[in-house]
Amino acid sequence: MSPHVQFPPLLRPAAEPALQIRIAQPPPGMSPGQTVEIRVLERLADGRFLIAAGATHLTAEADRALRPGQTLTMRVESLLPRVVLSVVPSAEERLAAESLRAFRSNPAALTRGLAELAAILGGRAGDPAAPAGPDFQAAILDALRTVLAGRERIGEGFSLPDFARALGLLTESDLKRILEKPGGRPPSPSPNLKTSLMRGLRECRAATGEFASTGADRIRSLIPALEKALRAIESQQLLNVHLQQGEGKLLFQVPLVMAGCVGNANILIRREGRPAAPGGRGGAFRVLFALEMDALGDVMAQAHFSGNAVTCSVRCASEGAASFVAGLLPGLGGQLARAGYRAAGLEVLVDRRVRETMEERLREEICGDGAALSVFA
Repeated sequence: MSPHVQFPPLLRPAAEPALQIRIAQPPPGMSPGQTVEIRVLERLADGRFLIAAGATHLTAEADRALRPGQTLTMRVESLLPRVVLSVVPSAEERLAAESLRAFRSNPAALTRGLAELAAILGGRAGDPAAPAGPDFQAAILDALRTVLAGRERIGEGFSLPDFARALGLLTESDLKRILEKPGGRPPSPSPNLKTSLMRGLRECRAATGEFASTGADRIRSLIPALEKALRAIESQQLLNVHLQQGEGKLLFQVPLVMAGCVGNANILIRREGRPAAPGGRGGAFRVLFALEMDALGDVMAQAHFSGNAVTCSVRCASEGAASFVAGLLPGLGGQLARAGYRAAGLEVLVDRRVRETMEERLREEICGDGAALSVFA
């Protein structure tokens, strides 16, 4: 697993405070709720700014430094006791905020959406069978089998970049390969779940009338499940763009197939300091594994990688689970050594509140204290 998976840089960080500009006296015709374009003319010696709103020049204060020549779209929040203008977020920023809100309200949306879709198409979550019906259903099921990771596949080795591509997330390395040959024909995207879902939606919406009435009803009933799974994938992409640019983090939600049920693994990678040189191990990063297991219950592992040294602390809800995991640590140390890492410290702890601990950690890492969500309110 590499911490150097990156998504295309599309958005600026959304975690910075909302920009507000305060003016002592309102210009003629300004009213609350109005949207105005302002241009920064210059910074004054006392730290205030000279701005232009239309033909009117005003002296204003701002929460952070403005750049002369900068143009901003602002909304009038209030006129008394002072005029307060707040920056109007772009459509992309509003979309990022909505993804954050969606994650907070339903952190396991991706896993649940894929499990429900597998159950609808194949009857049993995590073990879909080939359906009778349009070809797109078979393509979706093939993609689901790639994304829904079982014990055997994880035991053989699990690659997060491969998982991201199978899900349909575009990584920076994929984009780089496309851009390295300007003017050439872009390579065809590899089969993935997102493109299969998009194709399925198109065919469901366009072709239900071609089937017998009972078949049409069944195909039509797939549309909500397809839309739900597709929205969850797109939210993962957007959330990762926001996290990477704002805080140097990546979040992967991996469905785990266990005894016919689908569990959930949230894997969060956070870079510390400057990243390592390509191919090197000079960087430092932390990884949080929040796992919903079957027999073991909830398990949380926190690992720290610094150069080639690794420390890892695993929390389990019961003594039995902790004892079982402790027996796996020597094997884990051996696997780390074969990968070129040195296990500087591996431990297992019992935490009766491990579920609450996992939720608190994810909430802190993804949502902060809630201030980030109010930026675009």
